[in-house]
Amino acid sequence: MSEITVTDKVPNSCPAQTVSSSLIRVSMSNAGDPPTSQSFTSFWFPGPSSPSTPVIGNPVANPVPTSDMGGLGNSSATNTIPSAMSQDITTMANAVPHDDFTNSLSEPQTSQQQRQDPQPIVEVSVTDPNLEGRIEPRLETRLEPRLETHLEARLEPRLESHVEPRLETRMESHIETQIDSIEARMETHVESSQVDRQGQTQTEISDGSVEACSSGAPAKYFATEDVSTLLDKKKIKVQRRRLSPSHREMIIDLVFNEKKTSREVARYMGLPQSTVMSVVQVFKKEHRIHKKTATGRKRRLTTAQEFQLFEMSQERDNISVDEIRTRFLQLYPEFGHISKTTIYRTLERGKKGLIGMDSPPERYLEPIKHYLLWAPKKRGRPKVGSSETTNSQLLLEGLEPNVSIMEESGPIDTSAVDKDISRQRRSLSIAEREMIISLFFNENRTIREVADFMHLAKSTVSSVVQVFKKEHRIQRKTSTGRKKKLSDDHEQMIMDILSQKEDITIEETRNRFLSLNPEVPNISKSTIYRIMENCQSKLRARSDMEVFVGVFVHSTDETPMIILTDMVMGVLNTKIEFMESIEELDHLKAEYGFTDSNIHYMTANQFMMPGLIDTHIHASQFPNNGVAMDLPLLEWLQTYTFPTEANFSDTLFAREVYSKVVERLLRNGTTTAAYFGTIHLEGSKILADVVHDKGQRALIGKVNMMRNCPEYYRELSVHESIKDTEEFIRYVKGIQSPLVQPIVTPRFAPTCPEDQLASLGQLAVKYGCHIQSHLGETQPECNWVKELFPWAKSYTDVYDSMRLLSEKSVMAHCIWLTDDEIYILHERGVGVSHCPNSNISIRSGLCDVRRLMNHGLKVGLGTDCSGGYSSSVLDALRHTLQVSNVLALDRDQDYQRITFKEAFRMATLGGAKVLNMEDRIGNFEIDKEFDALLIDVSAPGSAVDVFSKDTIEDKIQKFLYSGDDRNIARVYVAGHRILDLHNKNLH
Repeated sequence: MSEITVTDKVPNSCPAQTVSSSLIRVSMSNAGDPPTSQSFTSFWFPGPSSPSTPVIGNPVANPVPTSDMGGLGNSSATNTIPSAMSQDITTMANAVPHDDFTNSLSEPQTSQQQRQDPQPIVEVSVTDPNLEGRIEPRLETRLEPRLETHLEARLEPRLESHVEPRLETRMESHIETQIDSIEARMETHVESSQVDRQGQTQTEISDGSVEACSSGAPAKYFATEDVSTLLDKKKIKVQRRRLSPSHREMIIDLVFNEKKTSREVARYMGLPQSTVMSVVQVFKKEHRIHKKTATGRKRRLTTAQEFQLFEMSQERDNISVDEIRTRFLQLYPEFGHISKTTIYRTLERGKKGLIGMDSPPERYLEPIKHYLLWAPKKRGRPKVGSSETTNSQLLLEGLEPNVSIMEESGPIDTSAVDKDISRQRRSLSIAEREMIISLFFNENRTIREVADFMHLAKSTVSSVVQVFKKEHRIQRKTSTGRKKKLSDDHEQMIMDILSQKEDITIEETRNRFLSLNPEVPNISKSTIYRIMENCQSKLRARSDMEVFVGVFVHSTDETPMIILTDMVMGVLNTKIEFMESIEELDHLKAEYGFTDSNIHYMTANQFMMPGLIDTHIHASQFPNNGVAMDLPLLEWLQTYTFPTEANFSDTLFAREVYSKVVERLLRNGTTTAAYFGTIHLEGSKILADVVHDKGQRALIGKVNMMRNCPEYYRELSVHESIKDTEEFIRYVKGIQSPLVQPIVTPRFAPTCPEDQLASLGQLAVKYGCHIQSHLGETQPECNWVKELFPWAKSYTDVYDSMRLLSEKSVMAHCIWLTDDEIYILHERGVGVSHCPNSNISIRSGLCDVRRLMNHGLKVGLGTDCSGGYSSSVLDALRHTLQVSNVLALDRDQDYQRITFKEAFRMATLGGAKVLNMEDRIGNFEIDKEFDALLIDVSAPGSAVDVFSKDTIEDKIQKFLYSGDDRNIARVYVAGHRILDLHNKNLH
């Protein structure tokens, strides 16, 4: 801000010019500057009695002393210049660049705020207060007109002709000098500054100038804009530059290798610190580098690990964060440490469903070799046998990788396949898994070393190692090597020591055991305690053991029917404990401690078989069983089925129907079923409750559909559909029953838009659920799907693209499939539910089961009521044989019909495979859960007639063809007797 002072006398320091004895000096200075400021500037104008020409005085180093004020006296006073004159002086002060006028290139710089304020403070300084009344009239009458005249006539032209040209000349000279300097440096390093700018990120420098950008670092690290563009600019501005790759590499090297701070790198390279920090942050984000902890860089949780943490928290309500952390670190010992904050954050993200769905848990993802079947087709891949084929590509084609190539070439390169699927789980080959096990256990490499050597994620290597440890019962290392699992003899010895004395302590037991077995390096107290608990539980369980003696029939993968006569089976709690010859009965009594009261002897007309498994049934259609069979599928749905299912919005009606459904299936010998419910959330919950109360094993599905169905029976939106389905899944899991599980149930593709199908696929992955739907039931249905999904190759491709096909998927019917579709189902491990009664009743078609089985598909049986008029799996078994016989009439003699033994396996072990439960149920192998039927072919009033000549195989065959619920004497589910024909009671 400028200050104008008017003085009424010429000082002695005024230049030698002819002036009158009475001149008025107008002095300009910045507001706040002391009187001695170098920026003090004077203008002289004639006083009241002198018409002399005003002169422009040079800056004075000192203010005018009061002794030089002459007749104005020795004191000072301040008055205001008249308004007209004040305006003119103000205009002059604003028009003249103060710094430029007062030798700007050599004077000290003022602050930016002072320069930007154009408003002057106008004051008149006098030295004698007695003269105040005399000066003011003189200023008004004589000074104001003269100032106006001379400002317009002399001062303004001089400013235009003198000041502005000098400033412009100096500025242009300065710009040209800087441009020449830059051009010279760029010409010197022109070869080194040529870089490939493709894909570079443009970085804008937030401050500094061209000089600052180039100082302190070679010009070869910069790729500036065309310098010629600066010629059109009056001022040098900060230019946007692109950092070259070598420049970025230099920054990364200094920060991460040389351990320099961003400030040090910025000073060394002549860059703003913000630019250096931006490059470092981008590099950290790309390479997942996080802040350091005391033990090294903090590891980032993978999506699979986040899902695992969340699943641990859902196992029970009162689980603590400390327990979750302990269990997690036991699974991932190489992780070192995980904070409670990380666990809390992960659990919150899991509750909100924010854990990355693009990267679900590895065990839920499909192998990478399946990805290319539904990935966008614009992504190319090299053909097998071409020069571009890599080991990873061989894996994609289902071939064994060349291990020697892996060892010679080092890390496996998957970039040739698809750079965008790095998060997709890749199915490791057998050779790769064996290589991981060999490196870890034989060569004692760490997980990090194996992962780096094979170019795999550490979590993948850790997963393979953990699975191997679990399968071979390898526990953590001790100081003396890997902990050895106690043998059965050692456990028996500990039990004998415990039984010798009632009040023996664990410490005493441990010492006595180690003295008897010096070869055992150590044994923990917890191990002895566990053995003691197991011993006590066995003693308590002896009274609960059930032993069956008689004939057993079941299936294996190799043999469709195995008949075991004169056998003894022991069932403890829920599982099969032993299966031995009747000759071992006395030995078994001594070993397991059971008595004759625990033994059930079968008669000559009785045998025991695994429980029947219904892989596809609509519980909500049960009221229509045996009626409305006069229309084909699509018309049948609209006319009969949808109106019936809509009634299940009434919860009382739903409970009445579902109770009868479950009771009927148990009486028919169905120990396991895959149920379709309706779209109603509460009704589907009732179905889950009823199944749980009745003790049946089942998969329960809430139906999803929102198009091509009546307005009164459809879901309103995808959001509502997914929300209700997720709530239903959590509800069923909350029952905490190993027998009842949820299953994701899109009705079929025509009733579900793409976004709904995709969301259901994600939901199944998130919760690890089974999936069930319909596929290829009728030809009109397949043609309809082509119209609704024109982008899909086939009906199967629709489900595959939405990630609805996996080893946990069950697809019903599958009549009208091409070989390519069958191949996809086989690759995904999908199970097929064969529903022959329904296929015939509503004229859908005849399914060639032999064709499906020859392609390696898992096939089970389904009743599909009320499309099929019977809810008995025995009826489905019989229709399977009939359909196969009909198809054989139109085939050549080499066609293999389905035998009754194969149909028996489909109804038991085959159904377990379709539902992905073959490790728990399906036959009478040891440690499987005891789901079984006690069959009595001689039951009163049954349709089976038995003769003395009948063999046991004849009796089994007669039951399969002619038997019904009257021949099912008992039903067992998970070792519990659910139905007893003699008591007519359901438990």
